[in-house]
Amino acid sequence: MDQVKFGAELISRLMDHLCGQLPGCEGVGLSVWPDAVQLRSAGIAAELDQAQLDSGEGPLVEASRDERQVSGRVGDRHVVAVPGSWGDSGPVVLTVYLDHPPQMADLQAIEEIEPLVATAAAVVEFCAGEVMRADEMVRMVQHRRYIEQAKGLLMGARQSAPGDAFELLVRASQHANVKLRDLATALVLVVGGELEDKADDVKFPPKIAYDTARQLWAAVKV
Repeated sequence: MDQVKFGAELISRLMDHLCGQLPGCEGVGLSVWPDAVQLRSAGIAAELDQAQLDSGEGPLVEASRDERQVSGRVGDRHVVAVPGSWGDSGPVVLTVYLDHPPQMADLQAIEEIEPLVATAAAVVEFCAGEVMRADEMVRMVQHRRYIEQAKGLLMGARQSAPGDAFELLVRASQHANVKLRDLATALVLVVGGELEDKADDVKFPPKIAYDTARQLWAAVKV
């Protein structure tokens, strides 16, 4: 089995595993942006992801455009859309459809699997010679590292679990309309003052990310 086929099979297995971990899961999809192309889908995700791609509206489109996690509804189905960092070319977005509003346990399960799905998708595109370049893969890994570092800071400040820390980041990014990766990077800079192993072409976050990070850190330190 070549690398592309192996990666595609890995994505399918990860998506099946994720849906199996979520009671009431009715479908999982994965799309690549900015081309707005479905990469993989299972269950009702094939139809509902495509409907959003065709209409240019919905949580999937919002998550890809703003590069932040979005929860909402498509018809009578609840959906969580989670973008993964792909550097400057655009995100890969994981969609999870549920028959109920997403709960903390749902978000924690998605958080655990999404990085693996996004990385597998990146490898597939890289090996196929499409979209992903080596420097973009490096930036993707760095962005994820900063998100993990930010989670660690919040966990230490509040003595909380990883899922709770991640939810804090997501809620803060949604409230301020800031990309999750920008908020995480800004928080690391606000608290630590520097980024470890920063590549020369990794961009610093915008001012609103710093402002949001300062407010978030002040709130958790109270």
